Amino acid sequence: MAIRALAGIGLGVALLLTTRVALPADDTAQTIRGTIAVDPALAQHLEPGDRLIIKLFHPGDGVELDAKYNIVDRFTLPLEFAVSPAIDMAGRTKFQAYVIEIFTDKNGDVLGVAPGELQGGTAEPVALGTTGLTLKLAALRE
Repeated sequence: MAIRALAGIGLGVALLLTTRVALPADDTAQTIRGTIAVDPALAQHLEPGDRLIIKLFHPGDGVELDAKYNIVDRFTLPLEFAVSPAIDMAGRTKFQAYVIEIFTDKNGDVLGVAPGELQGGTAEPVALGTTGLTLKLAALRE
């Protein structure tokens, strides 16, 4: 009798979990895709040990909301990319548009700035579902 009750509870839990973690069939609506390149005038600053950081966040009253860092240890430019924000258990995002910052990292410290690091990104938030976005490492990082 105890085994039957436990089996019934297990089945109910399994069905509940399956229902809650189901994701939308089309995840391209929650992704931003494009290409990262470097300004030819600054290409000499790229070195084999550099990392490429792709930072995604939503701007909110001077605070970066829902920030997510993607670190690429080895890369060659131009580089195709796809970034997505975090999703909740129902497969939803917190916001519908995000700013993307890209920069190189020479010393393993994404918060600090080392000489020769490059940066670029979007000036305004980009809508989720955007494709064909071109980002350029076009300035020295300060």
